[in-house]
Amino acid sequence: MVRRFRALLGLLAALSAVGVQAEVSHSGYFKNQTAGSRSLVNGDPYLSNLTRLRLKPRYREGDWTIEAAYDLELLTGNFLDSPEFALLKGAPDPRYWTLQDEFYESGDLVARHQLYRGTVQWRSPMGDFRLGRQQVNWSTALIWNPMDILNPVSPLQLEPDERVGVDALLWDQPWGALGRISAVHAPQHEDEDGSTAARVKRYVAGVDAGLMLGEFADVTKAGLSGSGSLRGTGWRTELLWSQPAQGDSYWQAVADVNWSFRSGINLAVEYFYNGQPVPLQALDLSRLVASEPLYAGRHYTGVLVWQDINPFWQYRVVAIRNADDASWVLYPRSSWTLPVTEEVYLMAGAQIFGGDDDSEYGRLEMLGLFELQWYF
Repeated sequence: MVRRFRALLGLLAALSAVGVQAEVSHSGYFKNQTAGSRSLVNGDPYLSNLTRLRLKPRYREGDWTIEAAYDLELLTGNFLDSPEFALLKGAPDPRYWTLQDEFYESGDLVARHQLYRGTVQWRSPMGDFRLGRQQVNWSTALIWNPMDILNPVSPLQLEPDERVGVDALLWDQPWGALGRISAVHAPQHEDEDGSTAARVKRYVAGVDAGLMLGEFADVTKAGLSGSGSLRGTGWRTELLWSQPAQGDSYWQAVADVNWSFRSGINLAVEYFYNGQPVPLQALDLSRLVASEPLYAGRHYTGVLVWQDINPFWQYRVVAIRNADDASWVLYPRSSWTLPVTEEVYLMAGAQIFGGDDDSEYGRLEMLGLFELQWYF
């Protein structure tokens, strides 16, 4: 694994020295994130501290672009002794290539690294081809994203902008001035576990419409999405049909209305229908290792509010209610830009749960979160 990363960094260094017409750039960030809660298994309190250095070199020459994002992470805290961490360690990695590894582990520290992103892109007369570890997101909604099949994310994810990524070949071609056609193939070590899909997106009569069809592992999926605005009210929708190789077909759907007010407040209200509920007894720990978000109910409502109060202070609040069992979660996050020459942010947040002890969210423990992030 170490040899692979050295080869990659050597390749990027060599490319950086080629030709005066080549474009070479780099960026990255340093983040320290601390989270505290209680174990769902034994009730013990835990503290988890993640330190991450992300380096993002980029090389471009002519029609070719090479981009990478390399992570070096240190994980400390008594979370390392929790049953949840033991379950996470044993979970299979959904990605095709082994470009991630733990190179040191003790009772007090885990050191790991990975290629978070790594792609080669070629702009050709036949369209853009991008090969490697990347994000392929075909969703439109804001809280729930059933059409985000290859890079799914839960509304309760501690880092909303972080996606695991998929090892795939993506082809993307403009369709006139108002549309695009895309196709993706994500292999797996067993052919039946691979994914192949295509999407057509077109702006028609004021509606940004999309149609997706594909085979995702052993599930055939077809989806329809749309977004637009009417008299100052924005709307978004997604409708997804799934047919597993074993079992009955089911539907998932999202309907969203959203507004942007002159005060700077942005408000979105969503309804989510989930046609494949997971038994509550198997849900809590399954969420840690599942490759896609899991839900116990069929009907959910959500509210998302965000605002830039001033150039130095922003907040984001997500509220979700399971309409089937009346449980709920409130997830506020607030970030501050420090008045320094560097781009440094502080963020504080919490996940607060309510409902009966035998409900989806009422059984969960409150979580506190604090981050320091420096971009360079």
